[in-house]
Amino acid sequence: MARRYNWAGDVIVRDTIVWNKRTVIGHNNVYIPCDIREWITSSRSEVMRQALQEIDLPTSRSSGTFDLRAWKIWKYVAEKIDYVNDQKMTGKSDWWLYPAETLALGKGDCEDSSFLLATLMAGSGISEDCIRVVLGRVLSKNGSYGHAWVVYQAESGEWCLMETTSKSVTPRLIPADPLTEDGATNRYEPKFCLNSTHLWSILPSPGSMAEYIKSREQTASPIGPSYPRPSRGDGPPSPI
Repeated sequence: MARRYNWAGDVIVRDTIVWNKRTVIGHNNVYIPCDIREWITSSRSEVMRQALQEIDLPTSRSSGTFDLRAWKIWKYVAEKIDYVNDQKMTGKSDWWLYPAETLALGKGDCEDSSFLLATLMAGSGISEDCIRVVLGRVLSKNGSYGHAWVVYQAESGEWCLMETTSKSVTPRLIPADPLTEDGATNRYEPKFCLNSTHLWSILPSPGSMAEYIKSREQTASPIGPSYPRPSRGDGPPSPI
């Protein structure tokens, strides 16, 4: 059966610093302590605004348009950003790009594309209250690994899961809870979630953020065919 997680987050985490995701330029062994919330950059960013102009977003705010807006941005990120793991791209086991860097490179891993998607969604006018980047694990037949994804609270009130490591998306928004079921080929297990304001743990509490980050340095592969999607996600989302 599906687990009923609180995708909005349960407990605010005060210690938001991560210590080993960026280094000083020219000093590969000098790590910069960074606030994890800074990876979801300002919705006022001109770089993000210009990227949003590439997407045919709805201009009205009528019923259904926010879900359509979220779906179109998800499709844009999935198709534009190629998945590549950190070891191959940077030589480091877990290195996080900022959204503008991911856009410039056109590639990144699960955290990179998730931070970009959340930033673009917020920049498009979707409330940050309805957006979370989730850090957790995916359990598959090949074992379990650290992963990141985005959840969006649709206009129906239901939280939907947006997988950014696939090159195509589903033709409709997918509710998150069924993807946590024990029988799922790729079972999502959230641990923490964040927006640019707060970091939350998702119960049952996994311990400290630092311990969790250290434990998840095995990076994810792109999610395979068990994530329900057509060969190309070219249609607009139908109601959940």
